[in-house]
Amino acid sequence: MRFKTGVLAVFLMWLMVSPLARAQDGQDLDAYKWRLTGVWWFSSPTGSFNGKGGSGTFDLSRDFGFGNYSTFTGTADWRFKRKHHLLFSVSPVTNSRRATLSRTIEFQGTTYDVGTSVGAEIKSLAFAPGYQYDIIRRNRISLGISVQAYLMDTSADLTGTVFINNKSETRTASGSIFAPLPVFGPRVRWYPLHSGRLAVEGAFQGMSFFGYGYFMSARGTGMVALSRHWRASFGYQMGTRLKIRLKINDGENRIGVRLTQKGPIAGVEVYW
Repeated sequence: MRFKTGVLAVFLMWLMVSPLARAQDGQDLDAYKWRLTGVWWFSSPTGSFNGKGGSGTFDLSRDFGFGNYSTFTGTADWRFKRKHHLLFSVSPVTNSRRATLSRTIEFQGTTYDVGTSVGAEIKSLAFAPGYQYDIIRRNRISLGISVQAYLMDTSADLTGTVFINNKSETRTASGSIFAPLPVFGPRVRWYPLHSGRLAVEGAFQGMSFFGYGYFMSARGTGMVALSRHWRASFGYQMGTRLKIRLKINDGENRIGVRLTQKGPIAGVEVYW
């Protein structure tokens, strides 16, 4: 059920590619060796963090009112042969909120009572090296399958006043998780005009980790050429839809994560 969206995306991409894959020969509108992309996006995070061993949880929206915030994603694409690419992406996320609790929260063995002012900070840094092979590469359209390893380091901190032996003190409860997540999926780019001034791109990646969780990412982008080597881009991105539940009892401060980040995007692309 989780991958119906991905299957539909792949099917729609194929419908778009099939009639165009037999395009007549002419100028290759997607000829490049290096392509660098920087994308700003306005993310709306939702989800929750679970403490070690599943003890205690807090919700980003319900408990702390996490709203929209700005972040970015950068990608480097080295097309070292006609149909072969090496990829590298980076996406940092840092956000914090402070709220007066409307319910008691326990996280990592620390309890914050109703009415306590608590600050929450989440951090996530993802590096994603990978490889792409173009199944179809024509003058105005390409369809590739990419395989990447998302190396995600995610942490959560709660800071607030707790009562111990009838005395108040400020305590921080922290937890983190590092997860290497292998993902794969299609990416299609189409140039609807012979001039190459406009481009449309869609991408999806995902993987199920069975009892441990899943990862999905999707993006739809339109691009307008600004010059010979520059394009402006705009669209919408589900940056991550992630669920990780580690079955580990090793005494470390490991946490479980259920996190969705999505929102509109805008950026630039340079290629040569």
